[in-house]
Amino acid sequence: MAKSMFSREVALKLEDEINAFQACRSLSQRARDINIERKMKEAEGAIPEDEQPNSSASAMLDFAEGRIVLAPEEDADSDEA
Repeated sequence: MAKSMFSREVALKLEDEINAFQACRSLSQRARDINIERKMKEAEGAIPEDEQPNSSASAMLDFAEGRIVLAPEEDADSDEA
């Protein structure tokens, strides 16, 4: 298990990705979701963990551990044009 977003495991897994934009977008969306989850927990009165990495690092660690898959987004945005 990777303990840091700078670990070799995270770097090697990101190197295997073909579409860098897709990878960045997926990681950004995961980081945003993590931020929302943490803010909701704080609003409910939960005490945040001191040793918790920031949301960007958490997203990369989730990816390295296989908890998220970098997949193309559905064409939900195509209706906006």
